[in-house]
Amino acid sequence: MCKVIILDDMAYIRYRVKDTLEKIGIEVYESGTSFDFFNKLYDKKKEISLIILEVGLSNEDGFEVLRKIKARNLNIPIMILTKMNTRSAFIKCIKEGTSEYILKPFDNKVLLERINNLIKSSKDKGEQGEIIYLNFQQYITKQIIKAKAENTKLSVIMVSLIKKYATEMDEKIDVKDNYLILMDSLYEKLRPIFKTPDLFEKYGFSTFVGVIPQCQRKKVLFIINKINEIYNKIKAIDEKYSEYHIEYSYVTFPDDGKDKDQLLDKLTSNIKIKINKK
Repeated sequence: MCKVIILDDMAYIRYRVKDTLEKIGIEVYESGTSFDFFNKLYDKKKEISLIILEVGLSNEDGFEVLRKIKARNLNIPIMILTKMNTRSAFIKCIKEGTSEYILKPFDNKVLLERINNLIKSSKDKGEQGEIIYLNFQQYITKQIIKAKAENTKLSVIMVSLIKKYATEMDEKIDVKDNYLILMDSLYEKLRPIFKTPDLFEKYGFSTFVGVIPQCQRKKVLFIINKINEIYNKIKAIDEKYSEYHIEYSYVTFPDDGKDKDQLLDKLTSNIKIKINKK
């Protein structure tokens, strides 16, 4: 049985998540404070498949809690389930290495789909049977180590579907059901561009990330042109995309950074500048 731990100071949210997950056989440990959360996490860390965290806690700094979780170097993916629907909060969570970002109020079906996909995609069995997590954050770390050893390049692309005329990174993000449908459809169209061993996945509600090993800038520009080409075809057929445009940012190791944090800092800074210029 999969086991999940949630930290949220709203009892109703904890109850709703627990009720939803237990119906499909996922056991949930609840915590309303970071003190209780870390005690349970310490006791159950070998059993837990996923951490669900509200960073917008009423009486605590949720981002500090997140940093303390990451400092423990646990091989457990972290899903952010939050009321904080600003791009700056989203970017902070990316930089801290979270695996998913979902806004409240949430749809039960969407939550279940994201949790199932995250648990399924984040685990694999190593040769000795140990669990290896292969989410975006750990995949990029693994590929950077490999690129250093082989003296090769590595590129990372971030693609966002942005409402036209959005000029502030702290603008509240529209996450209506039709937007999520558009994101899912766009993901299915863009995914074939990225071939194994590339990684391409949805990150949160408005963003995709791609990691491309042994990739220099020329190849990145080719991929970006393909993304634009596909998106323009989709937009010409489906008028629902007319309210949006895609924005992208990319970085290359080691030119733009010597480690994951430097690369992600520059990646998010670049896309923030681009959005604010629109």
